[in-house]
Amino acid sequence: MSAGLALQAYRQVEQQGVSEDKLLVLGLDGILEYLRRAKAAIGDGATERKLAALGKAYQIVEHLLVALPVPNGQDATPLGNRLGGIYRYLLERMAQANIFDDVQAIDDCAAVVGALRDSWIEGLRRV
Repeated sequence: MSAGLALQAYRQVEQQGVSEDKLLVLGLDGILEYLRRAKAAIGDGATERKLAALGKAYQIVEHLLVALPVPNGQDATPLGNRLGGIYRYLLERMAQANIFDDVQAIDDCAAVVGALRDSWIEGLRRV
C-alpha cells in the first residue's frame, strides 16, 4: 500500500469516530499479536505462517510511520522524530527476524512495542 493510500485509510477511520490515539493503541496491539504469531511459527518451523505474521506486523509499522504528522520538506517535531526512529528500528529488526528466523529480534520488537503501548495508554489516562 502506498503512503498516500495508508494515510487516506487512517483519515477515513478517524472520520468514523475512532480517535488517532485509540487507533494507535489498536495498531500497537496488532503488532504485538503478529509478533507473537511469528515467534510461534518460527518455533514450529512454519515458514509461511512466519512470513504472513511478520508481513502484517511490518505493514502496521509502515502505516504508523507514514501517518506521522510530518509535512514533506519541513522539520518534524521532536516526538515525530523519536517515533519515526522507533518505527524504522522496528522495521529493521522485523526484517532481520524474517531473514534469519531471529527470535531475539522479535523479542526486541515486542519489548519496544509493549513499552510504547504502555506509555501511550498511560498518557491517555492523564488527559
